[in-house]
Amino acid sequence: MAHHPNIRRFLTVLLASVLATATGLLVTAAPAGARVSIVPGAAKGGGTETFAFRLANERPDTSSDRLELVFPQDLPIAFVEVAPARGWTATVVPRPLEPPVQVGDQTVSEVAGSIVLTGGPVGPGQFEQFLITLGPLPADGRLVFEASQGFTNGAVERWANAAPGSPAITIGAGAGAPAPSARANQGGSASDPMGQTVVEDTGDAPPTVAVLWGALILAALTVALVGLRAHLRRIRPRSPETDPEIAESPESSKVVST
Repeated sequence: MAHHPNIRRFLTVLLASVLATATGLLVTAAPAGARVSIVPGAAKGGGTETFAFRLANERPDTSSDRLELVFPQDLPIAFVEVAPARGWTATVVPRPLEPPVQVGDQTVSEVAGSIVLTGGPVGPGQFEQFLITLGPLPADGRLVFEASQGFTNGAVERWANAAPGSPAITIGAGAGAPAPSARANQGGSASDPMGQTVVEDTGDAPPTVAVLWGALILAALTVALVGLRAHLRRIRPRSPETDPEIAESPESSKVVST
């Protein structure tokens, strides 16, 4: 028996709505494919601090195997130390400081230019954490890093020129009370099974791939239920008088003899 025209029309509209919802969610999720964050994001100036640089991979189809952090030119950092991370190689690339500055009885002519971390890889939905000690920090200011994240499929995500999402550390006056140091496994920290320190981040994290797909399924079900209820309200009982398909069927044309 042929499908009722209203049902075909309803299914077409439903399919188009679900596809539109899926497309919208995936477009919205695109910027969350990569993320670099720093814990804590604030510190007192003038000293040496250890920070946890997190490399998160929120792409569902590839792994991340490279992170490059470029230091800002206006706030030079002379000392950088990267704690060993299993499966990763860290390279600190210096840059000349012009003009050199005198610090005590030493002349500083080189500062940190960038850090390149390669290895891993970091699988979909996972993150790696690198403990990096920086100092001496400036008395005040904001360290905004240019960053690039590489993936095993050849893709690269970049944050340059203080773009939204660039990893940064607020130092001094604008910092407020800094979070616990990333050096110690205490006060809101936890240790993972690999023995590395994991610092709890109280900031807002981007939605994961699982959450996005959950939202997609929920949106599709909502569209289906709303559309079905609206369709059922329009459906009327079928009878030979109102439905030509029943009126013309062989069963309706039989003559019963008495």
